[in-house]
Amino acid sequence: MNKSNLTTIDFIEESYNALDLYNLKIEKLPKLLDPFLQKVGLASLVGTSDAGKSTLLRQLSLAIAFKHKTFLKFDLDISSGKVLYISTEDDPTSIAHSIRRQIESISKEYKSLDKSLLKNIEFIFDPHNLLEKLTKKMLNKQYDLIIIDAFADVFNKEINANTQVRQFLNGFDKLAKQHNSLILFLHHIGKKTMSYDPSKNSIIGSQAFEAKMRSVLELRPNLSSNSLKDLWVLKSNFLESKYKTKSYILNFDNLIFTYTGNRGTTQSAKISNPTIIKKVMELHKKKLSYRDIATKLKGTQYAIGKTAIGKIIKSTK
Repeated sequence: MNKSNLTTIDFIEESYNALDLYNLKIEKLPKLLDPFLQKVGLASLVGTSDAGKSTLLRQLSLAIAFKHKTFLKFDLDISSGKVLYISTEDDPTSIAHSIRRQIESISKEYKSLDKSLLKNIEFIFDPHNLLEKLTKKMLNKQYDLIIIDAFADVFNKEINANTQVRQFLNGFDKLAKQHNSLILFLHHIGKKTMSYDPSKNSIIGSQAFEAKMRSVLELRPNLSSNSLKDLWVLKSNFLESKYKTKSYILNFDNLIFTYTGNRGTTQSAKISNPTIIKKVMELHKKKLSYRDIATKLKGTQYAIGKTAIGKIIKSTK
């Protein structure tokens, strides 16, 4: 086969020369969800346990199965329309309930959903010998997306050991590339890190986990409203910095996420905002604690966390 005549990589050779790669004429990296997720390789969605990560990924799975053109107003590039979801934290009954509620909400926007397409989402609840199971399944079926929810439940070795984590992920990375699929791991960050700006360093366990991912997204509660979430791009090997400096603010209602069209900012940026500084200092003069100030400001345009409030007061005195 003459590789120089190809425009996409649909097989993996042992080696390529630079001319082979140049002749592929790939000017833009193919994305499953543009701009966040590439079509092939490994990715991750991280966050605290109550951030809504699984709900967001089930909604993405539904969008792929129904072959929608967009998700959260961002372009979807779907090939097979099939998703394989490995769930270790939920049981069939709870997922059945959640999916029914999500379908009811989605139906308000898409009036004629072909429910038969739900068969394109497969669930696995037993992660034992997972790589072997995936290898067998992918021999005869192509999946746009494979979700592993959650990483800590399928990785049974030392989570802080770089070599062990990398060796484990290598097998999944190879499988994803062999079958032109995206394998996305749901993973957690430490609770205490919520006081700080979103960062790759907040991910629990070895740095090798983040290093092996092509893209890492974080979902976290928005300080200004309980109904809002912030979607951050923590890492992306293929995106400009403008996608990473501000969050994408999502509304969350009836188990469905929608993009508000607004971008958020970090705690560090708020610390230097004169309007927020003035508001914090006004409340501080009333002898309110950091926690009370944060509570007062929650749900307003001045919303800010306790750690950031402390930094403002200490630097202003």
